[in-house]
This record gives sequence, C-alpha cells and structure tokens, in this order.
Amino acid sequence: MVLNTLLRPMGWRYEPMWAVYQYNFTVMLLGPLLAGVAAWEGHRLSRAAPFLSAHHRPLTMLAGAWAALLAWASAAFLLGLVLVLCLVARAGALASLGLPELLTPVPALAPLGLACAVGLAAGWLSGEGGRVAAPMAAIAVFLAFLLLYSGDLSEFVMIGGATGSLVGLRPKAGTQGTQAAFYAAATLLALIAAAWGAALHRLRPRHALAAAATAVLCALSAGHLASADPLYLEARPGDVRCHGTRPQICLGPGYATYEPRLRAGLTPLVTAMAELDLPAPASFRQDALRSSTNTGQLSPDTVKGDREPLLDMFLGTYYGSDCPIEPGSPMERHHVNARYWLAAAVGAPSYEDPLLDPRLTSGSPPERRSVARTAFQGLAACDG
Repeated sequence: MVLNTLLRPMGWRYEPMWAVYQYNFTVMLLGPLLAGVAAWEGHRLSRAAPFLSAHHRPLTMLAGAWAALLAWASAAFLLGLVLVLCLVARAGALASLGLPELLTPVPALAPLGLACAVGLAAGWLSGEGGRVAAPMAAIAVFLAFLLLYSGDLSEFVMIGGATGSLVGLRPKAGTQGTQAAFYAAATLLALIAAAWGAALHRLRPRHALAAAATAVLCALSAGHLASADPLYLEARPGDVRCHGTRPQICLGPGYATYEPRLRAGLTPLVTAMAELDLPAPASFRQDALRSSTNTGQLSPDTVKGDREPLLDMFLGTYYGSDCPIEPGSPMERHHVNARYWLAAAVGAPSYEDPLLDPRLTSGSPPERRSVARTAFQGLAACDG
C-alpha cells in the first residue's frame, strides 16, 4: 500500500490534504485483498456452522469475526498513513493539518468494512464451493470498485487518488457522511443476510426490523450519492498565506519556503509589463479557481519558480481559458508575439515562428514595445 504512494511523484509531501487523499486510494487494493481473506475465514467458520449456530447467535459470531478482520486491515492502513504523514512532517507541512484532513480517511475505511462483510458472507454461505470463495470474492470486489470508479457512480468510491495539488480544496462533508452511512448500512445488511442464510428459521423479529430499517437507510444514502453533484471537492477558504505586495503571493503553508524564489521569477515578468504601460496581475494564488487579468493561478510547478511554466501561467492571465487559439488565427499571432516578449524578459528560450512579427527581433525598442502591447491587448480582448 505504501509503495503505491511512495513510488509516485511525491509533490504531495507539501500538502497534508493531498497526501492523505492520495494515500486513501490504496483502499482500492486493500479492499479486494481483505475480501479474499474474509471469504477464507468465513468458509473456515462455516465448517463448524452447526456447532456455532447451536451455541452462539450467527449474527453475533459473524459480527465478531468481521470486527477482528477489519481491525487488522485498519491497523495496516493507518500504519501506512502515519508513514506518509511523517514524510509530510519532514517537509515542514504537517503544521497545516486540520480537521478536513483528519476526517478524510473515515470514508476511505468504510469500503473496507463492506468488502470484509461481503467476503465473510460469501465464505460463510459457500458450502462445498468454499475453496474458490476467496479468489472469487477478491476478484468480484476489485471489479466492483473498478466499475464504480470509472463509471457514472464514482461518488460511491471517490475517496482518494488525487494527482494534483489540493491547496484551497477539501472534500464535501455531506458527501463523506453519506458515503460512510451507505457503507455502514450495506455492511450490516451483508452480515444480516449471511446470518439469515445460515439460520432462516431462527431469525428473530427484531433482526427482521433491523434489516428493514438498514435497507431503507442504504437505499436512501445510495440514492443521494447517485444523484449528487459529481464534484467531490469544494473550495476551502483560508488555506493560503499571503506574502508581500506588487505582486501579492499567496501560498499553501507547506510551500512558504518557495516564496522568495517565486518572487524572483515573477519580478522580470512584472517589469516587462510595466515597460508596456500595461497592468500586471496584482496577486498570484495557489487557491485560485482560474486565472484572471488580476489574479494568477499557481500550481506546484509554477510555485517552484521554473521559468517556462511560470511564463505560460503569467501569459495565461491575459486571456480566458475558453479563448480559442486556432492555427493561423489572430489569437495565435497575439499569443506568439506576447510569449516572445515575456521569454526575452526572463531569459527563457524563445522560438522562431512564422507568425512572429519581425519587428520583435529587428525593430527599434519603441517598435518592439508597440508590437508587444498590441499583442497583449489582443489577448485581453478575448475574455472567454
């Protein structure tokens, strides 16, 4: 589980939310494994079903076995999570750990409970087919997770796997709560069904009532998830700290050490715009939802001050993300000219292009400024 996280790019170590959320995806691997182990344990218990049914209530016995298996799986999951958070602490970002990060593993552990219950029930009811119950349960759970994750019902299993920065974002508490409720109800139904299948004539009225109430809760929570807004994350205000002015730079707490380097990378770009008598963005934020002429959106690549990503981000603040830059169009010509001007300002590589205005390479300084100003004004005219 840990290798699934550590062998990927480790940009998450600067963000507790991103670190926890990415680690949560290991449930997709741990769940099928737990289902297989639980199915084997269920089959082992089923061989003593007459004795167990005579001396213990089946539901209580299955619930005890389920709790023991889930405890071991949860301990393994949490141990890996502690290791991931140690890496976050080493990067100096653990101080920003808050309640949203602490609660995020809860809906991640909930599918483990259901996978364990399904495997246990399959093994308990397998009879003579118990030898294949374990691999079949593991495969079935894996395919179910994969189908849900890649389909239109991803809200049921969207508990992790982020591949990009989550500064300024958090999971929706309502969605997390509904996920936990659904999995808890489905888990109880699986255990009741297994106990009922083993001792139908002994099912007590209160068990039938509990099963009916649980089924209603499961159906209601499933319906809510299926019809919910597919956006699992929402804006998290106050998740950045701002530094300086002209421009103001607002970074996630784990990225604060990059501020001087980032400011050094932005200063030539701001100066280049001043030469054109055009306004530069007043602020650059990691939690910006989209760039605008007054606010630049920072990503982990641009935060580190890498020249070309920073240049392209800065340029992107002058036109809308929906503006088409089609081959040979005036927008492409404006983009080529504006980028050439900024590349020269920061010493980034510049590329000869058929659309590049020759005055930018051979004209007088006033001519170069005039061409660059026209290019930026042309980009700004499209606010798509």
